[in-house]
Amino acid sequence: MLRHVRPFLLLYFALLALVGGGLLATPRHTLFFWVNGHHAPLLDQFFRPFTNVGDGAFYVLVCLGLLFVRFRWALLGFVCFAVTSLAAQVGKHLIFTGHPRPARYFQEHPGYPALHTIEGVVLGTLKSFPSGHSTSAFSVFLLLAYLVRRKAWGYAFVLLAALTAYSRVYLAQHFVEDVFAGSVLGTGLTLALLAWLPGWLNRYPMAWYDYRLQLRVKRG
Repeated sequence: MLRHVRPFLLLYFALLALVGGGLLATPRHTLFFWVNGHHAPLLDQFFRPFTNVGDGAFYVLVCLGLLFVRFRWALLGFVCFAVTSLAAQVGKHLIFTGHPRPARYFQEHPGYPALHTIEGVVLGTLKSFPSGHSTSAFSVFLLLAYLVRRKAWGYAFVLLAALTAYSRVYLAQHFVEDVFAGSVLGTGLTLALLAWLPGWLNRYPMAWYDYRLQLRVKRG
């Protein structure tokens, strides 16, 4: 399994070490304002819609698309989506319920620079840790890195996941540690599922695993 996702993991662990080192060496607000404070109108227009790549709806759309390739792959995707999403929501709503988002934190701790916000983006206040968008993004792109034939696409997929996590800080929705934890959660759980579930499916084969949906176009 690791051979299939090696390019993804190589770049991911490099980014993980870089960001983790920054988190250990600096206060929480330093990295946040480094991201949120470097803004431009073009970036605002890009990150406002792009952040939805980390939304659960995008993950579901990917899984539905996999139904047209192979039912087995779609099943794998839905299981990864369900497990990682549940884990992120348990963290948010049952374990770290009082973890404030940037808007709430800096309101309660004045003296910092003003947040860069974008019109139309509603800022959350609590349940910041871990970032659910980052969890989903790293899970879905790791899944795609596992499934694609050209494994070099893994480098591109991890960059797309990292950009999604970056967007959450840019939009003042999360601190860097939130997206860092979300990436670890999404990647770790998805790796565990990819190591276990395909083997389980092989032990209990079903004919429909290799089926796929087909679009039939009527020709006039």
